Amino acid sequence: MIWVVLGFDRSDDTLAVEWELPADFTEADAARLVGPFPDLIGSSFPLSDAQLAEVERLLSVEADSTGYSYFLEAQDDS
Repeated sequence: MIWVVLGFDRSDDTLAVEWELPADFTEADAARLVGPFPDLIGSSFPLSDAQLAEVERLLSVEADSTGYSYFLEAQDDS
């Protein structure tokens, strides 16, 4: 399983960004980022500007929160 941040274009909802989080990013890290939801795996979580800023620091990327909506989710890595 891998954790990814997906960015969807706000104008037409197309997937425009996909950032893979480091291999050592765990379910516990996800819970610290978005909250301790019981369904962390199998759900998609919208990221607030503050949460997105944490992702930007972690990945050394720059997000465009005005043009895109970002979500955290776990995906099968096979």
